[in-house]
Amino acid sequence: MDTCLRLDLLVSLQLKTPAVMTPWRAAGRIRVARTMAPTREMSLETKERIVKLLEEGNSSRMVAKDVGCSQSAVSKIWTKYKQHGMVVKAKRTGRPRKTSKRQDKQLKAICLENRKSTTKQMKHKWEEAGANVCDQTVRNRLKEMGFQYRKAKRKPSLTPKHKRTRLQWAKERQSWTVDDWMKVIFSDESRICIGQGDDAGTFVWCRSSEIYEEACLKKTTQFPQFLMIWGCMSGKGTGEMTVVNSSINAKVYIDILDSFLIPSIEQMFGDNEIIFQDDNASCHRAKTVKAFLGERHIQSMSWPANSPDLNPIENLWWKLKKMVHKKAPTCKADLATAIKESWHQIDAEYCLSLIKSMPQRLKAVIKAKGGATKY
Repeated sequence: MDTCLRLDLLVSLQLKTPAVMTPWRAAGRIRVARTMAPTREMSLETKERIVKLLEEGNSSRMVAKDVGCSQSAVSKIWTKYKQHGMVVKAKRTGRPRKTSKRQDKQLKAICLENRKSTTKQMKHKWEEAGANVCDQTVRNRLKEMGFQYRKAKRKPSLTPKHKRTRLQWAKERQSWTVDDWMKVIFSDESRICIGQGDDAGTFVWCRSSEIYEEACLKKTTQFPQFLMIWGCMSGKGTGEMTVVNSSINAKVYIDILDSFLIPSIEQMFGDNEIIFQDDNASCHRAKTVKAFLGERHIQSMSWPANSPDLNPIENLWWKLKKMVHKKAPTCKADLATAIKESWHQIDAEYCLSLIKSMPQRLKAVIKAKGGATKY
């Protein structure tokens, strides 16, 4: 009787003691489950190295130690290599595809019909054609086809006549070298506003409750102050630049050419012959302007309409506006000062790089058959 009591007491004491972390618990012989951390799959280079070392006669233990993996992993890779003759992972079946090839072609047609459609709109049209999918499946299929939802680029509208003129103009000059383009002086007008040059947007660090705090806002004005400027450039650098305080007509344009274009030509080219480029604004093509250029023996270049991508000075305006924006002018006087300072800070190397891009610009226009380009 005493022996039975002692055994019961011993069992009760063992059950009250903390469990020892062993593979098998003494009471009940229950296996302790161990959670293994997910391991990263071995790279293809490592598998090929294992096969190479084993083919050289090394033992699996030595290979495992050299590569830094378990011996069982080495054995599995070697077994698969002997069975299949390669170490590439076999393709898994996975979940059955939700749509057929025919349905994918239907989605492509829906996308091309209206490229501005959202995934929800395309999903509804696709469901009308018999597909049973979610928004994510629409995005996945479009991604497989190479489509991405991008911000549309802003480009001038081009009619078929514009495209034919651009294509012809580019073909006539496709044999021009950089040296030929170095003889051209480009000109244009541009409007620079206070606060302009922040096209990429302004990002701020703020909490959700601070979105409308003064320090977290990007201030805008309904009627921003601006200045109109005229400038010219060539592969040798920037020429003269001036602020235009009135609307530009033929008389004002002639005064600008006489006061600023002629000195720029003399400074950059001396007595050498040059070609003058300006766009097709009505004041630029006036008879009095043509007579003025003829008297000064300045050859004018014909220019296709709606073609800012062919004029490298457009890139220079973009750079100038960025530089002016960094100076943060607050009034017209500050804006004029910032424009003049920034204009003189543009180096000749930047202008030369723009002129060197002219052959590529022409190739892009010819490839697009007169259509829009990336420039």
